[in-house]
Amino acid sequence: MKRIITMILIFTLTLTMNTNIKIHAMGESNFIAAGWGTTFFIKDDGSLWGYGKNDQGLLNSDLAYIDEPKQLLEDVKSISVNRYAVLIVKNDNTLWYWGRLPGHTKTAIPIKILDGVVMATLDGYNNQLIFVLKADGTLLQFNKTMFEPVAHNSKVKFITIGGYNRFFINEANELWGWNDVSSTTYGALGVGHTEPVQQPVKILEEVDYVVGDLTTTMIVRKDGTLWMSGSGYLGKFYDGTKVINGPVLKPIKVMDLVMHVAIRDSEFYAIKKDYTLWTWGKNSNFGLGMNPLPSPVIWTTEVYNMTAGYQHQVVLKSDGTLWTGGRKDGVYKALHNTQNVLRQTATGLVDVPASWALAEVRQAENIALIPMILQDDYAKTINRSEFCTLAIASIEVTMGMTIEAYLDSMEVEMPSTSPFVDVLALTETSRRDILAAYALGIVEGTSETTFDPMNPITREQAAKMLTATATALNMETDATLPVFEDASLISEWAKPYIGYMFDTKIMGGIGENRFDPKGGFQRQQAFMTVLRLHKMIAEE
Repeated sequence: MKRIITMILIFTLTLTMNTNIKIHAMGESNFIAAGWGTTFFIKDDGSLWGYGKNDQGLLNSDLAYIDEPKQLLEDVKSISVNRYAVLIVKNDNTLWYWGRLPGHTKTAIPIKILDGVVMATLDGYNNQLIFVLKADGTLLQFNKTMFEPVAHNSKVKFITIGGYNRFFINEANELWGWNDVSSTTYGALGVGHTEPVQQPVKILEEVDYVVGDLTTTMIVRKDGTLWMSGSGYLGKFYDGTKVINGPVLKPIKVMDLVMHVAIRDSEFYAIKKDYTLWTWGKNSNFGLGMNPLPSPVIWTTEVYNMTAGYQHQVVLKSDGTLWTGGRKDGVYKALHNTQNVLRQTATGLVDVPASWALAEVRQAENIALIPMILQDDYAKTINRSEFCTLAIASIEVTMGMTIEAYLDSMEVEMPSTSPFVDVLALTETSRRDILAAYALGIVEGTSETTFDPMNPITREQAAKMLTATATALNMETDATLPVFEDASLISEWAKPYIGYMFDTKIMGGIGENRFDPKGGFQRQQAFMTVLRLHKMIAEE
């Protein structure tokens, strides 16, 4: 029976993977985009808004500067933009464009290009290339007159264009790249030389995210470390401790605890896991001390996401507000031609996972591992009741049956009445999930009569609950704790559970060989780990 369930799961995963992934591209990040003096954003109702320089008619046909954000379209989930064109994916996975696009008619009215698209990106510099990722994991590039497949032996989950370089990340979290120019590549491809590379080659493993410009590439790995290659700014390259002469021909580690990066015209940005936004490099448009900035400095705090345009920056704060700064064009109500400080631009943007969590969270949501009630507040620390709901939903999807049927198959009896007096105010579903998780040994009460449903869980508590969920699904969970620098902070009871999570790659450290056992466990992190557990069982 388990083999039959596994085959069904694999088939389901094949059909549903990536169907809601947001775009990432040069000058664009998820649902915010910065072009050549234009700013675009998608609000939580799916409406697309834009304002700024309109010399190419991307905002309306009269080419006049647009001072106030105006609504452009509805039912949009992602956008990529350069100076000449806008490329969007709508909620039905159709790909549309307007403006001047290679091989297509110039238009001010959106025109549909393709169906079944989950990701698309434009060349931010030369307007010569379009990349498209299809729902089946195949990658297409537009070659003068038609879309042609890019050959690769595994499914792709992320694509981007960095200057002359083209990158993708496959399902094995491998970063691949190539270019097709005859001139120097500045070493930004990261393959050890500056010669052109005509076919995709593997660059790095365990990669979550990548962005690039003409001269430099920034790579975020799964452990939160930032790696870079290329020539930096005017040949000067920050290597994590000092400034060296570029080019750096293979990626080197630059920073720890990074969750998102952006780049444009040799200005480098990194959002760390404490939501501080750091910048270094060219520093021509927002005035942070010397120009260039030789090493990273904090620009602002409470940042959830950001992207960079030609000469301005678009920043999403953790309270859902959008801010813009830099050169006048694209900055809301700019006071100066350059060096405008960040100023609030819009509110009510759509709530999405962080860039490093996006692909896995969307896949987990698409196969119903994540109940709808939990599909927001992704950076919030998950509480005990929410984790029970998540664990039970994952068991139902993984085993292909209701939790009641699964308990019967395991000959486990769920209590008819709750022993916990502090769950009575919860919904009936939440109370059921807590009792089911309790019956399966996934969770325990905080006393004989209390559960503390709203209490947020720590990383070591998450390791125990995830391991207990694996045990409830008949997995062998024996393991030993690896050596972490902060091992003295790990509770004795948690060590075997953390060991199992680490051995199976369901959970990892947070960087610098630390586990942070007492740190909070975000919803998006919980969703990612549940997906990994689900996949591991499907492969058994």
